[in-house]
Amino acid sequence: MNDIIMPLYTPLMPDNTGRLVHKQHFNRNKVTVALRPLSLPGDWPVISKWMNRDLSRSTTHPWQLPVKHLQETLAMMLQCDFAQPFVGIINAQPAFMIEICDGEKQLTEYEAGCFIAERGDHMINIIMSPTVINTRNWLMYAMYTSLHYFFSHEHVQRIVWLLHDREKHFTGLANQCGFIKNSRYNWPGVHVYLYSREKFMRFSDNWQQEIQKQA
Repeated sequence: MNDIIMPLYTPLMPDNTGRLVHKQHFNRNKVTVALRPLSLPGDWPVISKWMNRDLSRSTTHPWQLPVKHLQETLAMMLQCDFAQPFVGIINAQPAFMIEICDGEKQLTEYEAGCFIAERGDHMINIIMSPTVINTRNWLMYAMYTSLHYFFSHEHVQRIVWLLHDREKHFTGLANQCGFIKNSRYNWPGVHVYLYSREKFMRFSDNWQQEIQKQA
């Protein structure tokens, strides 16, 4: 369900009003997951807490940047036309942030060594609150909602997710959600996970059924 319709990479002011762009319901409507653009500086206090917790474990873009530069980096993403950070809201509370970018435009030198992007590839980075990580099925709810929204945009043909060995909860999530591990481009300790639009459209209903079984 989309609350407002706008291009995926709509340039926004950092202090945008953060209107919902997508919403999904799970567990017989007991859990609602929604997405909205990040808003700065309003979201920064909670986002920075998640980042500080995650920095020691993650080596993938953009979390390797010093914390003092991250707010500026996120503000620049909001204003560009090839990347967008979204805040995930679960039951009316900020719960995660997911960044998506055009894979052909936003590969860093580090990432380019791990993976060669194709047309239609879009890369994600995720940071989760401890509540999401520790609550049954909320990781899957967050991922399903995000993929559902991203693939609603025709130009998104494949999601690319770079993960480090230490990100155990995310590698487990990638496997659980059906991402395909691509060993062709892996660097030591870094793995490439792929999820195609075709696969999501084929198995979208199965996702929902499987999630409900586990609820």
